[in-house]
Amino acid sequence: MPQIIRKEKKKISLRQYDVKEKDRGNYSPGEALFHALQKGSFTLEASLVLPLFLFAAATVLSLFLMMQVQYTVENALERAVADQALLGSESEKTVENLAKAAFYQELVRQNCMLTLIQGKAAGFSWKGTKIDSVYIDVLVTYQLKIPLHFWGKRTMKVSDSCRMHRWTGNQRGEGGSEKEEWVFITPNQSVYHKNRVCSHLKLSVKTLNASKLKLPGNNYSACGHCTRGQKRGAVVYVTEEGKRFHYRIDCSGLKRTIYMVKKREAGGKRPCSRCGGS
Repeated sequence: MPQIIRKEKKKISLRQYDVKEKDRGNYSPGEALFHALQKGSFTLEASLVLPLFLFAAATVLSLFLMMQVQYTVENALERAVADQALLGSESEKTVENLAKAAFYQELVRQNCMLTLIQGKAAGFSWKGTKIDSVYIDVLVTYQLKIPLHFWGKRTMKVSDSCRMHRWTGNQRGEGGSEKEEWVFITPNQSVYHKNRVCSHLKLSVKTLNASKLKLPGNNYSACGHCTRGQKRGAVVYVTEEGKRFHYRIDCSGLKRTIYMVKKREAGGKRPCSRCGGS
């Protein structure tokens, strides 16, 4: 009989342990089991959650890179077409060739990630572009690479278009008895320009590591439009001619408003020394 009691005690030893723990006010039987498995469950959960978190982070980063490339291409196309819209006297083929050249130059200036475009600079298709004496209709199509392959899809077709009205007025005052010269001015400059593509009119935007702003020689001050109340990122945008840094590439401070006026209406502005305005 004592042996049976000992065996029973051995059989119910775990239960007795639980009861003792319960009497101590620490754990119930279920809590004791959870406590025993808790350490291993955290390891299992971490092994399952960490890959999902990394995949989600990589997906967001991939989408951000794709959106940045698309925005850069769209911005470069708009600037290229705007430069040619004032060339009213040029032929349609000349305007098309100049627009393409200006587009590729803008891609380089804005540091477009061409590695995400299939074929890089040669991967742009201009099929569908139409230019006549009134309008410039440009259509650019390209294949954007997907950094993460979803269900076997490696590229995505993207199209960007831009339409602008060409200048159709008289640039030299041909209707008057005396020919008048037309010049280009901006609201904030004190000079006028003969050439629409003068480097003083055409801003060259480049990126700059934000940590280099305080280095000797980088005497840039913050833009009052896009930096106020905003958090600075890893890079900022500056121009070769300007003295301010910008947080956003689409900031109005990185764009020039250009007017084409008669020279006598330039408001006392002096000629530009770079484009031969004198």
